[in-house]
Amino acid sequence: MKRRARRRPPLSVVIAVLAVLVASMVGVGLSRLGGSCGEGEKETLRLAADPAIAPAVTATAQRFDDRCLEIVVTAAPSAASVLTLGGARRESRADAFILDSSLWLAMAGSAAQRTGAAVPRPVGSAALSPLVLVRSQATPPPPGGLTWRSLRRDAHSTAYGLRIVDPESDASGVAALLMARRGGGDTSLAGFTDILREAQSHDSNTVAKDAGAALANLARSSDRSVLAVSEQSVRRHARTGGAPVVAQTPGDGTVTLDFPLIVHGSARADDAKRFLAELNSRRGARELAKIGLRPANDRAGGATIDPRATLETLEMWRRMRLGTRMLTLVDVSGSMDQQVPGTGETRMTITAGELTKGIALLPDEAEAGVWAFSTGMDGTRPYRSLAPVGRLGGVSSAGTHRAAVQQALGRLRAKPDGDTGLYDSILAAFRTMKAGYRADMINIVLVLSDGRNDFAGGITETALLGELRKEYDPARPVQVIGLAFGPDIDIAALKRVSEATGGTAYRLRDPREILELFGRSAALKICDNPGRCPTG
Repeated sequence: MKRRARRRPPLSVVIAVLAVLVASMVGVGLSRLGGSCGEGEKETLRLAADPAIAPAVTATAQRFDDRCLEIVVTAAPSAASVLTLGGARRESRADAFILDSSLWLAMAGSAAQRTGAAVPRPVGSAALSPLVLVRSQATPPPPGGLTWRSLRRDAHSTAYGLRIVDPESDASGVAALLMARRGGGDTSLAGFTDILREAQSHDSNTVAKDAGAALANLARSSDRSVLAVSEQSVRRHARTGGAPVVAQTPGDGTVTLDFPLIVHGSARADDAKRFLAELNSRRGARELAKIGLRPANDRAGGATIDPRATLETLEMWRRMRLGTRMLTLVDVSGSMDQQVPGTGETRMTITAGELTKGIALLPDEAEAGVWAFSTGMDGTRPYRSLAPVGRLGGVSSAGTHRAAVQQALGRLRAKPDGDTGLYDSILAAFRTMKAGYRADMINIVLVLSDGRNDFAGGITETALLGELRKEYDPARPVQVIGLAFGPDIDIAALKRVSEATGGTAYRLRDPREILELFGRSAALKICDNPGRCPTG
């Protein structure tokens, strides 16, 4: 009996069935991406947004139509989020962050290199707000309009003073310093030093903790000051009834705050991008406009900033804010009694006179002291304290400490039979400064000498280097700075000793250059190499 052949389904039917199966599978996949999710499959993206954009982000998140993804927004200042992104702080549980500017990424990247964390990379921009210069209505504009170059002092001091928001807490402050530095010529630190010094001269007025307070102070002023803030801050000031001010985009360019979205790790990048697309939509743009921000696709433009310039400029700002605490070691060995050619005066006389004038240039808040060194200065010690380190403006029954230091310098005399107990004196001075270390000051041992160490009973260079390297604390730095002059100096040895503490040594033509160094003291705070630092 023959078996009847099984009838195969028509090809069209097979294709139809396969199509249904494929469609159902694709549908399941799509539902997981943006449609309906199964019970318990909904995920949460925790987003920390800078307070400047947090209201718009929160409103957009509440309307975010994604059944598989929920956005939970918290407000977090960018300065704090940077610590998390750089691996220096781990308390935050956020999956992603919106900073107010990509300028912070330079700091996060630097921290990540120290901690071993992944260097943060933005997935896109959430909004824009250009930096503007603002003046009160009572302040007349310069003839050519407000520019960064107009902040530079000229011979008649007609420049406008710069006010900023604290650059360590607000990106507009960082951006303002970067543009002010660029406006004066990136290689000219003299003008930038003046800007830094003036910006920090009256902290209550010039360096505000927030833009709102800065704008309120500016609106009441009539001096020649301008404030650098974001366009959003000016719009918020006007919307909340603040006194009228005049804002202008600088004629020589500006920086735009770009509100980057950064994912903490790559696992949630796709989720973050989906929400970013909503922020970049028309609905998102309307929420941004309510708080004075431009959408990310607005052509606001702006200067490109090298990340290294951001780090350098912030370090300059921090250094400028520090006071000066300095112990000066003055060589009084026999060779200091030699005359400086063409002057008719000895090295000792000129050194003491230049230091006396230099001390007069330091502010009252600075701290200074003087030691003399040679051999046999105090029993077997090769050094002796002439004036302890103290606040120059401090007053006692004998007068100010500044006067005491200057009088001590006036009593300096070379010791005819004295050798140079350089190394023992440096170590003792270093330990004294370390014991009295102040974190709010630059702590320096300034060494002035015309010779090399020749103290027979003292420590060797090798022993000194070993002690300095062992005792130097980078968290509480005390730097040795050497200034050497005369034909008998060993500048290489003095450099090795200074560099063991993060300092260095310089050769001067003669002691008459000491006063010039004090005249440049502000620039020296922000410059690594006095040989390249400008005067003024």
